[in-house]
Amino acid sequence: MNRLLTRLILALGATTLSTVSHAAEPKLEVVAEWTRLHYDLGDAAAEKAYDDKQIWKKVLMQGVKVDSRGNIYVSTARWGGKEVPATLSKLVKVGHEWKLQPFPSKEMNDVANPKGLKAVLGFEIDRNDVMWILDQGHIAGAPSGPGDEKLIGWDLKTGKEVARYEFTEADSDRKCSFLNDLAVDNDAGVIYISDSGIFCDPLKGGLIVYNMRTNQAKRVLSAPEWVNDEKFTFQIHGRPVLKNGPMRTGADGIALSGDKKTLYWTNLTGNRLLALPTPLMRDFSKSEDEIKKAVKVVATLPSNTDGMTADRDNNLYMTALTLNGVMKRDAKSGAVSLLVSSDEISWPDTLAWGPGGTLYLVSNHLHLWVDGDMDFDKPKVPNFRIYRMKLGAKPYHAK
Repeated sequence: MNRLLTRLILALGATTLSTVSHAAEPKLEVVAEWTRLHYDLGDAAAEKAYDDKQIWKKVLMQGVKVDSRGNIYVSTARWGGKEVPATLSKLVKVGHEWKLQPFPSKEMNDVANPKGLKAVLGFEIDRNDVMWILDQGHIAGAPSGPGDEKLIGWDLKTGKEVARYEFTEADSDRKCSFLNDLAVDNDAGVIYISDSGIFCDPLKGGLIVYNMRTNQAKRVLSAPEWVNDEKFTFQIHGRPVLKNGPMRTGADGIALSGDKKTLYWTNLTGNRLLALPTPLMRDFSKSEDEIKKAVKVVATLPSNTDGMTADRDNNLYMTALTLNGVMKRDAKSGAVSLLVSSDEISWPDTLAWGPGGTLYLVSNHLHLWVDGDMDFDKPKVPNFRIYRMKLGAKPYHAK
């Protein structure tokens, strides 16, 4: 397990921090927090077993997304094993506590369900309130089975599945793949996906493009120099990541510009901001060599990053792992500033847009969980937090 967790935690290298401008910080509001994650399973016996067997030690919250009505959803990829009750959940208030309610249903989260969700890390809610669910397929790092690695479109308004694509072996490797995150372009009917490729050495990172209108996908970039680790190591609050050897992770954070012309991404164990023109990527007649030659290094960032997004004006927002916060890259000047930072933030993971121009952020101490050093009893700061800040910006996928 420790070996698996070490691979999961994405290794980065210590960077020399460049000077970063720091504007007035928006106010951070804690929306929800937990020392241990608890589920609302509608089954008292199952919830008791979850507590008695200390299954909560195997559950890490990674992603957060918010729909147009303000409902909050979270992902808990089953890195700790099949015992995790659900890999995708909706937050519900039970008394004074936020609990995770399996979404879209317990049946869809049943690992024994051949059509169900196995291990969801990245997901996105588009402007039409369709949730695009990216299933890694790997439970506790094991190779995925047929149909396990998939993309599902779930209409939140009708409560129905509206799309399903099962990745082929040409799209992603059953052993090596680590389908990580995605960005949705409703205008072109395209979804861009990052694959960190962490389960093999050397890594097998890549970028995948899915056409929602034809239900086809293509792995468009696998060039090692652009989608794999960059021999980069780093620390969080003075602690090296990880204790059993540096984390190694390929293509991870991914963001689509507001004008939909550019796709940005970073390798988790690296600090280069990379970019490609989207018309080239979504033209399936183009060769990988043509795409590889078009990659640009847009910036060298002052921190490596995990989650990324953009607003309608093409500004980029990126979590800053070593700076314990969120960076912003100004679209006009290209300048990178530290938007918000706090000593209580530890491993800022995912970003999500909510109603009214609010930006949500997950802090989850991922490195401690991977190392097996998470304090589930009396941590100095709650292990899992969802923050939000009011920016007044329109999300990249807004009309």
